Amino acid sequence: MNPINQVIERIIQMLRRVQQIIDRITAIVNAMLKIVPAVMSYIIDRVKEGWNQMLAKLAEFWDWFTDKLSYVGDPFKLNGAADGWKQMGTRVSRINDTIQDFNLAVDDEWTGRAADQYKQILEPQRRANTSILSDYAENVAGAMTGMANAIIAFWVAIVAAIIALLSALAGAATAAGTIIGLPAAPVLIVLGIVAFLVAAGGGVAILYVAAGSAKSTIASTGAGISTWPKLAAT
Repeated sequence: MNPINQVIERIIQMLRRVQQIIDRITAIVNAMLKIVPAVMSYIIDRVKEGWNQMLAKLAEFWDWFTDKLSYVGDPFKLNGAADGWKQMGTRVSRINDTIQDFNLAVDDEWTGRAADQYKQILEPQRRANTSILSDYAENVAGAMTGMANAIIAFWVAIVAAIIALLSALAGAATAAGTIIGLPAAPVLIVLGIVAFLVAAGGGVAILYVAAGSAKSTIASTGAGISTWPKLAAT
């Protein structure tokens, strides 16, 4: 299985765990509300108010995942493509080995004005070949690698945020087990969800910044390439 698919499968399992704990807390709260003394009816009111707020925030949590798991990205393929670009640039730059002075017969068997002019453009040819690697392939590869790293950082942040949420839910489940702690249960859930949404928003920001940087790099890469000497092309 693709490693990124394994990560997503793990996240799906964690989300199922979130739902299971929410269901368990709901059952605990309903059971506890039935035994709250009449003189402590204010606790019931606070729990109901907090629970409604929690449900609204929980809806935001599930809505956030609506399309995220369908467009997960693949940092491993991006890194593979980046390596391909580097290899291509390296192969092109190695062409210079064939146009070194000691490998050429032009200065031994070809003389005259045309031969002299061709010798003058050998160095620009070498620079043009090297430029494919240094000014183009490496920049494209760098943009892809940067995007791959951003995707990895994004999903690592999401996993960490879900783990933190699960911890908050565990605390809420414990609080729900006592009459005095009942009002705190929905509050703890809300705080956990808010923390998740903040962390997730930060992860999305990382992706946007990386995507913008990669787009700019790739768009401007061609401008720095050394052109092939005109005399050699005519």
